[in-house]
Order: sequence, then structure tokens, then C-alpha cells
Amino acid sequence: MTLPLDFVIPDGWTAVDPGDSGAVFVAVHDAAPGEFVPNITVSVQQRPDDTTIDAIAEEAVERLSRTLAGLDVLNRRDVGDTAAPAVMQLLRLRTGEGTELIQTQVHLTVPGATPAERLVLELACTAAPATARRLSPGFQRFVASVHVRQQEGKAQ
Repeated sequence: MTLPLDFVIPDGWTAVDPGDSGAVFVAVHDAAPGEFVPNITVSVQQRPDDTTIDAIAEEAVERLSRTLAGLDVLNRRDVGDTAAPAVMQLLRLRTGEGTELIQTQVHLTVPGATPAERLVLELACTAAPATARRLSPGFQRFVASVHVRQQEGKAQ
């Protein structure tokens, strides 16, 4: 799926090949040797159904919980508007090795010309707890910068 996204990568982050992660974009931040490497991911899914953005955020929690030793939803709140609903959720993750991580997710609706063309972007920032607090402002700027370019030749 080709989606013409524009965004600004925050200072200190480096774009890397997403490989087979399922993401359309991945950026990493420097970390000390042996520490978890903070990352930002952007994933896109077509959602022609009428599932609410809150239910889609819950699906993300369920999907992650199948691969982790523990997951707690610390906070979830609506951040979009009626035309383009969005939700932000803050998660505490525990890996099988006992590493604790914080993941901030933002699920953004991109309305299509018809309901069947609706897309949902999942923007996520994952880091160790102390690092997550320090990197949060940059991730917030990243999220605020994301927008879909209008296709050429179409009225804007």
C-alpha cells in the first residue's frame, strides 16, 4: 500500500529500513550499549469496517499482549475530532526477559472518499521508562507533523 505521508523526524532520530516489521516507517534513537534502542514506528491498516478508533486501540493492546510477559494500559484518551477520530494510549510493557518498556501509541483515522477507504495510522514510540520521558516531546512533535499529502490532480 502506498500512502503519501509527510512528517518531520525529530532531532536525534535516524530512519532505518523497517524490514519485515510490518511498519511502513521506523526510526531509532541512540542508546548506550546493552540498553533498549528507542524506536518510533508508523503502521497503516485499511479499515473498511465501522470499528471505532477506541476498539482499534484495544485491538492493538490485545495483539501486543500475545507477545509480551505483561502489558498494562496506563492511560487512554481521545485526541482527535469527529471528522478524524484519534486515540492516544500509554502502555507499560514487560518482555519475557523482564525488561520494562513504555510505549506511547497514537491511532489516527484517515477518512477516505467512502467509508470502505478509511485508513488507520498507528504511530508508536517505545523506550525504557526514563528514556521515554525524555523523548516524549520529540514524539509529540513527530505526531503533530504527520499528515497525508493530497494526491496530485485531485481538488484539495
